[in-house]
Amino acid sequence: MKEITKNLYQFSVYIPPINFTIHQYLLNTDPAILFAAGTAQQAEAILPDLKQILGNKPLKYVFISHMESDEAGGVFILRREYPDLQVISSELTARELPGYGYTGTIIPKKGGGELKDGALDLTFVDYPAEVHLQNGLVCLEKNSGILYSADLFLRWGNGVGKTVDSTWKDEVSAINEERVPNEEDRAALQEKLMKLDPKFIAVGHGFCVKLG
Repeated sequence: MKEITKNLYQFSVYIPPINFTIHQYLLNTDPAILFAAGTAQQAEAILPDLKQILGNKPLKYVFISHMESDEAGGVFILRREYPDLQVISSELTARELPGYGYTGTIIPKKGGGELKDGALDLTFVDYPAEVHLQNGLVCLEKNSGILYSADLFLRWGNGVGKTVDSTWKDEVSAINEERVPNEEDRAALQEKLMKLDPKFIAVGHGFCVKLG
C-alpha cells in the first residue's frame, strides 16, 4: 500500500515472469471509492489496509471499468465486508455481474455520464475494453483531477509506487492500435479524452503518470 498522490492509495501486485503490475486504488474521500475490485485474492489481501485507512467510514463505491478478473473478480469479497457497497460499471459489466452471483447495487454508466456525491464528482468516457471491443469505461474524478484509466495507458514493468512525468496530449496521442485497434474508434476516443483535464493518471497496469 502506498499513498501515491493526495488521498489516493495504491495496492499493487507485481508479476516478475511477465514483468507486469496490477493496481487497485482507494480514493479516500467522503464518500470513498475503490477503483478496481481486483481478483478475489487481491481483494482479500487489501481488506486490512482498507479498514485501516477508512476507519469507521464505509467503502461506498467500487468502480469496475470492464468485466475482467483483475477489475471485477473481488467485488464479492468486498461486498461481504461492506454490504452496502455500490458498484459503478459499464452497462455490459452491469449485465454480466448478476450472472456471477453478484446481487448488490449496480449503477450502470456510459460515456458522458456523471455521478456526484459529496466530495466525488465523477465523469465517464467509453473505451473499447470489453470482449469483442464493446465499451468499457474510464473514470475521471474532477475535484482531484485523478483519472482511473484501467488498461488504456498500460505500461510494462514494475510500477509499484512509481510515477512518470508526461503531458495529457502526449499520453492521448500515444494511444495506438494495440490499445484500440479500430482507427475510427481510436480517433473518436482521443477526441473525447482531449476534452478532459486530468492531473494524474492512476493506471491499471504499470507506472502512474503525473501530468504537467
